[in-house]
Amino acid sequence: MEPPVSRTRKRQREFTGCWRCRGRKVKCDNGFPCSACKRLGFECDSSSTRLVWINGKESYRSAGRRYMHCERTWANYAALDPDVVDLLIARLDDDETSEAPWPSGIDYNPFSVFPAAVSISLGSNMNQALVCNSTKTPQANQEEKLLFHHYVDYVASIMMPFEHPCNPWKRHYPAVSLQYSVSGEKALYHAILAHAAFNFVHLGNDRQKMMRLATSNYNAAIKYVNDSLRVTGKDSGSTLAAIMTLMMAEVYSGNSSKWKHHLQGAWAFLLESNGKEPWNESEFACFSTQSLLIVKIIGATCLTDGQNTTQILPPSPEFTSTIVTRPVTAGPTVSPSINSDLALSSFISTTPQFGFTIGAQRLLLECISTITTVSRQMRSGASPRTRLIADRTVSQLLAYLNLLQAEALDNTLGDIGIEQVFECNPQTSKSNIQELARYQLNAFIFATYIYLYRALLDVPPKRVAVYVSLTFDNITAFSALSSGNISLWPAFIAAVEAYTTRDMESSRRWLEQSTHFGLGNRLAVKSIIEEVWRRRDAFCTERGMDTGLVAVDWRDVIRDLGMDILLI
Repeated sequence: MEPPVSRTRKRQREFTGCWRCRGRKVKCDNGFPCSACKRLGFECDSSSTRLVWINGKESYRSAGRRYMHCERTWANYAALDPDVVDLLIARLDDDETSEAPWPSGIDYNPFSVFPAAVSISLGSNMNQALVCNSTKTPQANQEEKLLFHHYVDYVASIMMPFEHPCNPWKRHYPAVSLQYSVSGEKALYHAILAHAAFNFVHLGNDRQKMMRLATSNYNAAIKYVNDSLRVTGKDSGSTLAAIMTLMMAEVYSGNSSKWKHHLQGAWAFLLESNGKEPWNESEFACFSTQSLLIVKIIGATCLTDGQNTTQILPPSPEFTSTIVTRPVTAGPTVSPSINSDLALSSFISTTPQFGFTIGAQRLLLECISTITTVSRQMRSGASPRTRLIADRTVSQLLAYLNLLQAEALDNTLGDIGIEQVFECNPQTSKSNIQELARYQLNAFIFATYIYLYRALLDVPPKRVAVYVSLTFDNITAFSALSSGNISLWPAFIAAVEAYTTRDMESSRRWLEQSTHFGLGNRLAVKSIIEEVWRRRDAFCTERGMDTGLVAVDWRDVIRDLGMDILLI
């Protein structure tokens, strides 16, 4: 007689609960918001859809997949009239039908995978709140509407590490571009469309068509920028924003060098402002000038030559008084005139919330700027005293970084601008944004330790391994709470020095995630990091050395590969 066969009952798990509760593996009451998220102050995403990008024909099996009974899907929705059903189906594939008015009272389309796009127009829905007394808006076709909405709903969000109600790319740039009355505003509008189209290209969305749209709008933006530059003294804020947006469009396109031309052009434009201070004109212009200086500081860390050893950002009084009893020997005295690089940088860096758009603090960016300046002086052999200056600078910077780290542990976020978030939107979850901001800031602090030790002391990876691990610990914690686009610079600085199994796995996990945002420069970043790892492994294999004892300068790798990347 055969033994009885034990039958395991197959459990069918329903698609219930919010994503955050599922990630924390706790029971969810299916409310909106659920009680757990409401109690902890988190933003609850209920049972919203999460899309996963996969390559080619590769299969994907979600560990968190659940089943939902078919009859439940539309249980709470009224039946649609046959004419409405025909129109909704026709809108899926017919561009002409998609221009027809949306059926009145219908806010869903059961025949589409994605949420229904109701009455797409440049000033509708969330964009309506962005349009400030607009006298003339562009006559956009369906393609332009698609690109504009993609910019507002996606591209503008990933320009910052996490969703932020004061995000200038979402709060100011679209609104100004929709004025569309002067050349600077027209340039910004078409630069925004080019930016969005390049992002679509790298997301794999109809690449040939999107590349055509990106190119045509890019050329249109260049034309309007040139028109604006001919009119001196007017429209400086929107013109500068347009140039900056064109620069980011180049970064998103994956071009590894052209972004620098826009940076140089924007900086020259500011220097030739004839004594004006555009950062004082409006919040919009202030954020544009801040972004320009941040790009200048971060971009300088990747320069491969030591020819230009001039200082980027002079130390502020707060910087020097906090860490030393005698001033840092870092550069010339700043002139009261703004017609010099140092003076211009000094004025911009003292504006409110400088650094918050990248998730850093002003004084932390001053540390990075000082490290870059001294490192370039050392590489160029500018002076016999350079080594002595470097030693003194290291001790001063370490003292300040230790202070920043202590403040972060005491939950002090300094001038990162968190409190201003709640002035913009009191409904924002304070605890969630504070937590994400802290992880982002910690990653920056620990990456700056790595940058200091490697750029000024040329220590091997083993010496900075603890900071590499701490950087990725904060990146992992950030990713567990948010699907946002964490700043590239700290992750890259840590990844190129990773050599332990744990840190290499963290680096690869971050690289895999970062390439899914549709930013072309991430592919170049990945190739640089992998080339650093390859050279280190090859040297260790040849010499029989521990990988933690072999230092490979990633700036030399960038030079050898002929790349010129922006780590933003």
